Amino acid sequence: MNEPEASAADFPADAKDPPFDEKSITVIEPAAEERPTSPSPRGRSDLRTLKRGVIAILVLLVFAVFYIAQDILIPIVLGLLLSLLLSPLVTGLERYARLPRLIGSLITVAALVGAMLFGVASLAQPAQNWIAHAPQTMRTIQDRMRSLREPIRKAQEASKKIEEMTQTSTPKTVISEQPGLLSTMAASTPRALGEIASVLLLVYFFLSSGNGFLRRMVEVAPGLHEKRLVVAIAREVQQEMSRYLVMVSMINICLGLALVGVLVLMGVPNPLLWGAVAALLNFAPYVGPAFTIVALTFVGFTTFDTLGHALAVPGIFFAMAIVEGQLITPLIIGHRLSLNPTVVFLWLLMWGWLWGIPGILLAGPLLACFRIVCQHVRILHPVFILIGGD
Repeated sequence: MNEPEASAADFPADAKDPPFDEKSITVIEPAAEERPTSPSPRGRSDLRTLKRGVIAILVLLVFAVFYIAQDILIPIVLGLLLSLLLSPLVTGLERYARLPRLIGSLITVAALVGAMLFGVASLAQPAQNWIAHAPQTMRTIQDRMRSLREPIRKAQEASKKIEEMTQTSTPKTVISEQPGLLSTMAASTPRALGEIASVLLLVYFFLSSGNGFLRRMVEVAPGLHEKRLVVAIAREVQQEMSRYLVMVSMINICLGLALVGVLVLMGVPNPLLWGAVAALLNFAPYVGPAFTIVALTFVGFTTFDTLGHALAVPGIFFAMAIVEGQLITPLIIGHRLSLNPTVVFLWLLMWGWLWGIPGILLAGPLLACFRIVCQHVRILHPVFILIGGD
C-alpha cells in the first residue's frame, strides 16, 4: 500500500525545528574492503632497513670500483682537476684575445708542459744529488743520534745474548738483495711518462670541449627538474672548484717561495728543492705538512752541528704552516668551502687507503667537490652539514 505524501499543512508555520543533537547523527562507516590501508610500523621499519642495506651495498660497490679501477680513474680525476684549474685562463684567452677555444686550450697545455719541463730541469740536479748522498745522510744522522741510541743498543745486545743462549742451533740467514732506489725509478719512468701524457691529453680535451659535455649531461637528464639540478651542480662545481684550486695553488706557491727565502738566509743547501716539495705536499691537508716537517728535520740534522740550529729548520716551517692553515687560507677562501677537520682527516685516510699517495694529494679537492654536490642534492643535505656546511 502506498503511503500518503506529506504536505505543507502537516508542518505548522510556527513550529520550530528540534535542537541539533550531534549524538543523533549516525555515521555510516565504509566496509572493511573499502577502508584505505596504511603500512604498519613494523612494515615501515623493515622498508627503512632494506633501504639502508641497499645504500650500504652501493657504497661498498663504489669503493670497490674506485680501488680496482684506480689506474684509469686517477688520470681522469687529475685531468679534470687540472682543467678546472686552467679553465679561467682559457676563458680569458677566448674572451679578451679572441682566440678560438681549441687554440687557447692548446696554448694553455703547451704552457703547462713548458712549466713542468722547466721545473724538472731546475730540480733534477738537486734531487739527484740528494738521492746520491742519502746513505751518507742517514749515517750522519745516526752519528748525531748515537747518544740517544746508546741505551737502546745495550738493550738490543742483551736481548741478543739471551736469544743465543736459548737457541740450540743457529738458523741460516737468507739475504735477499733489494733493487736500489735509482733502478726502481728508472724502471718506473716509462709508465710515469705514459700516465703524464694521458693526463695532458685529458686536460686538453676537457678544456677544448668547454660546455659541450655539460650540454650532453643536460640532454640525458629525464625531466626539467633534473635538468635544472644538473646545470646548477655543474655550474657551481665549475666556478667554485676553479676558484678553490686557483686560490689553494697560489697559497701553496707562496708558502714554498717563503720557505725558499728562509732556507737561503739560513744557508741550507738545495732550497728550491725543499720549497717545491713543501708547495706540492701542502695540497694534502695535515699529512703533507707533516711529511715536510720530517724531511726538513733530516735536512737540519745534516746541515747544522748544534741541536738548536738543526731543529730551527723544521720549526720555522711549522710556524709558517700554522699561520697559513689557521689564518691565511680561511681568510682568502672564506667559509663557503670550509670543511670539518675531522671529516678531512678521515677522508684523507680513506683516499690514501684506496689510491695511495695520489689519493692523499687529490683528497682535498675531491672533498670540496663532494661538498658542493651534497649541498644541491636534497637527500645528501645531512652529509653536507656533517662535512662542514653552514
